[in-house]
This record gives sequence, C-alpha cells and structure tokens, in this order.
Amino acid sequence: MTPKCPHCQHTLTRGQIARLLASLSAGRPKNFSEAERRRRRLRMQAINARRGLAGLTTGMQHRNLTHQNFTAAAIDDVIDRGGREPWARLLDSVDRSREIRERVLRVCAAHLADPRAQRYHFWNRYAAKTQAAS
Repeated sequence: MTPKCPHCQHTLTRGQIARLLASLSAGRPKNFSEAERRRRRLRMQAINARRGLAGLTTGMQHRNLTHQNFTAAAIDDVIDRGGREPWARLLDSVDRSREIRERVLRVCAAHLADPRAQRYHFWNRYAAKTQAAS
C-alpha cells in the first residue's frame, strides 16, 4: 500500500516518495516550488478563515464550564490553560469576591509542591496578597 499525502490525501507517486525519503534522510526540509508554496499559503489562509481566527484568541470556553460562577474546576482550567482574557476575568473576580479568592487559594494549594507550576504559584501569591489587603 503506497502512502498518502497528509494534506490532500492523494496517493503519492514513486517519485514523490523517493524525494520525500531523500529529503527526510538528509535532514533537510522538502524544497517546494514557488507555485507549491503559494498553493499551501492559500490553503492555510482558507483554513484560518474558516476557523474564524481573530488575532491570537481562540474564543474557546474552557471545558464547557460555567465561568461566570468560577467553580473550582473552572478556576483550575483557566489558570492552567487560560489566555489573557480568561485571566483578566478571573483577576476581576478575585478582586471583587472573597469566595472566589478562597477557591483560587484551594486550587493553587494542590499544585504548590511542584516548583514548575509557576502559574499556580503566581495566582496563589496574588490571591493571598489580595486577601491580606482586604
């Protein structure tokens, strides 16, 4: 069974397979013609347009959780995988609500033993300082 192109799923010819194997074995990327580069660029632009990318934001809701209430699972997910906008919403909530501040401290306490969990260390310090100030 001959391999298929990962992009268009067409069966590769023997010549294409040979060129691909030669470029991989040499450790060099495949040299594409200008027409092929243009075609690939247009295809990626079409894919990005379909995805509706606006800048760097994904617009995804983490784990389909109710972030307005900031449950412990939602807080954990926002700290672990959140971007700038979810962090800003959590920051506002921590500043306004003592209950959410305590949830953040509980969620972070589970990760403080790991020195590489820098996001949790940051949020733990911020919530603790906010709690001491109020």
